[in-house]
Amino acid sequence: MGESILSEDARFEPWWSEDAPPQPRAEAALPAEADVAIVGAGFTGLSAALELARAGRSVVVLEAGVPGEGASKRNGGMIGSGHRVGLGELTKRYGRDAAIALIMEGTKALEFTVGLIEREQIACLFTRCGRFRGAWSPAVYEAMGREVEELRKATGLEVDMVPRAEQDREIVTETYHGGSVYHRHGGLHPGLLHQGLLERAETAGALVAGDAPVMAIGRDGKRFTVATPRGALAAREVIVATNGYTGTASPALRRRLIPVPSYIIATEPLPEGTVERLIPGGRMIVETRARHCYYRSSPDGQRIVFGGRASVSQIDTRTSARVLHRLMTGIFPELKDAKASHSWSGFVAFSRDNLPHLGKRDGIHYALGYNGSGVAMAPYLGHKIALQIIGKPEGLSPFDQVPFRAYPLYTGRPWFLPWVERWYRLKDKREGTG
Repeated sequence: MGESILSEDARFEPWWSEDAPPQPRAEAALPAEADVAIVGAGFTGLSAALELARAGRSVVVLEAGVPGEGASKRNGGMIGSGHRVGLGELTKRYGRDAAIALIMEGTKALEFTVGLIEREQIACLFTRCGRFRGAWSPAVYEAMGREVEELRKATGLEVDMVPRAEQDREIVTETYHGGSVYHRHGGLHPGLLHQGLLERAETAGALVAGDAPVMAIGRDGKRFTVATPRGALAAREVIVATNGYTGTASPALRRRLIPVPSYIIATEPLPEGTVERLIPGGRMIVETRARHCYYRSSPDGQRIVFGGRASVSQIDTRTSARVLHRLMTGIFPELKDAKASHSWSGFVAFSRDNLPHLGKRDGIHYALGYNGSGVAMAPYLGHKIALQIIGKPEGLSPFDQVPFRAYPLYTGRPWFLPWVERWYRLKDKREGTG
């Protein structure tokens, strides 16, 4: 196949940048001090900055490169209420009441972020179109059905099963063995959402500084010193909001997160009616296999934006484009001649328990570990950690109560990922034979 799957003018940056280009923030001088220093200008950091600035705190947001350069503007633009751990597994770990509280916190995250978009009038093309989750095998479909029934009884979640015989109303493919539809989920333009949050945080009084990578965070009594190449900043409080880009300045948090790249392509505009025919339900699409392909119509309905685990290690985005194109045409064979106009990647962060976390460690606040489901959760937990700093009881969350454990024998360099990738592929082959 070679390079033939790429358009002649293919770009190796997010398709979302066409409507929301990078907005450098390198010109402003850093102040000597602030009430709160936030490390990371993604959804988490900007949401926290907005809440804190409106509460009268002086806030400086420090970003290593261009604000939004990380996963906040590199994801697929799917917004949902979930995380990676189901009700049954959560019940085994923490008991029934805690499990339900954790599930409901996901629902609250979705409704908070949708409400934020509406209140702030952020024009990010949000639509509550629902999400279809395709079952990779009949056995997975049966297990999914049991989980859905439990979810409906315990939480009232709006989710329905779709048997394989009726699957064509959602997606026209032979790949899946039925699936489930989460009706409250939706899609948006992540670049425009980030742009809107950035503008509102700055309007509220927060300073967002780009090209200011944090090299070290020190503590002297009740104050912190945050060191950057552009100078040092003294702050009473520090929030680490770096997720998959957590670096050596916060080593204890880095040991608790594994950064894993996720890869995405966008096709060139397809013939009129193609996308609607292939995805007649208009849903966001995810699947249960370990490859975890996720895809959708572009907001204008002309392209397919297709992501997945082309590799769990870093590879060139030309190579990842070929892998994703092969996966896409395995689901939709008629797209074999469709070319990719954009190919990009971004880092997601996986916690040991596959749950989000917020709290305070060594005096430093954090909101991290979205495990690939951060579009709703990141703004929500950024808001929550800001409320905790302000001292409002509404800042408490069930995720405060979940231990944030480090990975054994891990210091921040994921040396074991090649073995993880082999295991994923074996798992998919084994389950796919059903």
